[in-house]
This record gives sequence, structure tokens and C-alpha cells, in this order.
Amino acid sequence: MVKLAGIYIHIPFCSQFCIYCDFYSIRNKKDRVEKYIESLLCEIEQRSDFFKNCKIKPTTIYIGGGTPSLLSYDHLSKIVRFAYAQFGIDTFSQIQEFTMEVNPDDLTKDYLIQLKDIGVNRLSIGVQSFFDEDLLWMNRRHDSHKAIDAFFMARDCGFTNISVDLMFGFSLLTEQKLMANLERLISIRPEHLSLYQLGIEKGTLLGKSYECGEYVPLSDDICSLQYSLIQNMLTKAGYIQYEISNFSLPGKEALHNSSYWEHKPYIGFGPSAHSFDGKIRSWNCSSLSKYCSFLQVGDRCFKYENLSPRNIFNEKIMLSLRRTVGVDLQVLGDVTPPEIYSLFQQQLENALKRGEVIIDGNKIKIPPDRFFVSDGIIRDLMIV
Repeated sequence: MVKLAGIYIHIPFCSQFCIYCDFYSIRNKKDRVEKYIESLLCEIEQRSDFFKNCKIKPTTIYIGGGTPSLLSYDHLSKIVRFAYAQFGIDTFSQIQEFTMEVNPDDLTKDYLIQLKDIGVNRLSIGVQSFFDEDLLWMNRRHDSHKAIDAFFMARDCGFTNISVDLMFGFSLLTEQKLMANLERLISIRPEHLSLYQLGIEKGTLLGKSYECGEYVPLSDDICSLQYSLIQNMLTKAGYIQYEISNFSLPGKEALHNSSYWEHKPYIGFGPSAHSFDGKIRSWNCSSLSKYCSFLQVGDRCFKYENLSPRNIFNEKIMLSLRRTVGVDLQVLGDVTPPEIYSLFQQQLENALKRGEVIIDGNKIKIPPDRFFVSDGIIRDLMIV
């Protein structure tokens, strides 16, 4: 039986927009939310045969956004319980990990208890910084006190698996502030940490600010030093780096996202959500109006790509080398056509000579001190 990574459900609504975010999102309005949920349930019902025909059951659920915590308990319960019924999920124990992204501003004790009531057992809290001036610049809704309060409120409500997002590599962040952020993070000790370098994406508020010369990014050298500081401080604090941007306490790696990096199948619902069955990658349109209009007449607004052996190989390299465990050469060779693997071996030899990768047993890995430049290393190993 193929192991399924799980289910991703996209909630595209936000009440205000972070300056750097390029995920598909739209302002939340009551009529939009109601219409969206109706359409979302239609898509879930339409595609539930994916599980039944393959005799697959999901082991993880991830609700992301947008800002999923803007939805009321009634709305979330309606979506989740419908999904449970469609996918034959009888008990919470069938789902190893059920993560929901939450904004600190949205959390109350009642709401957190209600999330547990529908099976959520892991929270991903978007903190980004413990400095209010940073949060104001990012156009985040919460302040630093609210972030800390939300974390401990979740603890008091029984959440024993919490992930916190923090950002680095932006112009307001000095080395001293980054150290203070990390010290604060270590002191509250979440089970999982995601550390993301600020990216400048075209079409975002930050992208426009950069294009007109208002925003001046940090140099790569400074960003690299910040990344090294993150690695060193978190490792000393007992966190294990298992992926380029992710650290966890032992045994608390993100199961859902790990399955993406392991190139396992998954199914995504909602506008802009991606799915992958092992051979075909598909993605829904990034438009709420189109998404809803198509589903109301029993259709789907999506595109797909049949992945060639070369595409599949490149994706395996791109995703697997993000992980500290690396890529098993024996497994890779067994599933890769000989002509592609031969080209890869030539490129691997060059990368080894440059010290960009190492061989550990039967695995190739990017050394931790090269993670910051991993994009270029991975690109050079892909077959074009």
C-alpha cells in the first residue's frame, strides 16, 4: 500500500496582509467564507475516490493559509467532520498529526479547546519576531506579548506539540536582536521551530518597496552569518536540524511536511492547493471566484503535469537534499532510468570535488555549513 502524506486544506482568508507574503489570500468577508466552504466541501466530495480507489488512508492533515484561525469553530468543524466522513476516518487515532496554522491574535482558551475537539493535535504559530517594531513593519496583527501569551495559553489547553515560525534576513534584524529572538524562543521551548529567510517576491508589498528602492535587503554575507548563528544556538539548546529551515526536539519532526520532502503522495484542497500522486502533479487555480464557480457546476478549475522520469528525478533531488539525512544512492539508482542516473553521477563527482556534498555510507548529503547555499548546489545536481 502506498503511504499517503496526507491532506492539505487551504483557507485563503486574511484580515490584513503581511508585506512579504505571496501565498494566495483574500480579505475575509462573511459571504465569501460561506460560499467558499460550500465549494470546498464539493471538492472534497468529488475527490474522495482518490483514497477509496487506491485503498489509501491519510495519516496527516494540515490546515494552512491564509489565516485558518479566522474561521469560527462551527465553520472548521463543518469542514473537518465532512472530510473525516468522506475519507473514512472514524477516530482521531487514525491521524498521527493534525496541524493547524494559527495567528496569536485569534486564540482564546475556548477556541483552542474547540480545536482539540475536532482532532487538531499540533499548532503552527506564526510569531516571526519578538520585537514589536519588526511585527509592525511586517504588518502582522499581533505584538510580542500576544505571541507569548498565545503560546502559553495553548500549553494550558493541553497542546504538547507546538511549532513556532521565526524570520531572519530582513533589514531591521541585527545580530543582537536575532540572538534575543532565539533566546526567547529557546526559553519557551516549543517542540518545533521553522526559521525562514525573508524572501522578496514580485507582486508583494515588500516586492514593490524593493523595486522602487525603498527597501534595501541585507547582504548575503550578513544573512549567511545570521543563519549560522541560528544553527549554532539551536543545536546547543538541544534542537536537531532535520531540514534546511526546520529544527525540532528529538522525535518531534513535522510528519506532514516531511512527507513532502520524501516525495510521497498528498492531496490538496482549496484555491492554489497542490496535489501529487507519485506521477502527476496538479494545482488548483489561484482565484476564489473561479474556484467556486467551477465547483458549483460540478467541475474543477485546475492544471496538471504528467511528470517525466527526468522531472521525477529532479524533484527527488530537490526535495530530498533539503533534509539532513540526504539521499540514498541505492534507492535513487533503483528508481531512476540508467541514462539519467549516469548523467547525475558525472555531476555528483564534480560536486564532491568542490566539497558541496559529502558521501556518508550510501547517502549523499549537503554539509550543514553549506545549507545556506544549498539552492545552487541542488540546481547543479539536477538534470536539465
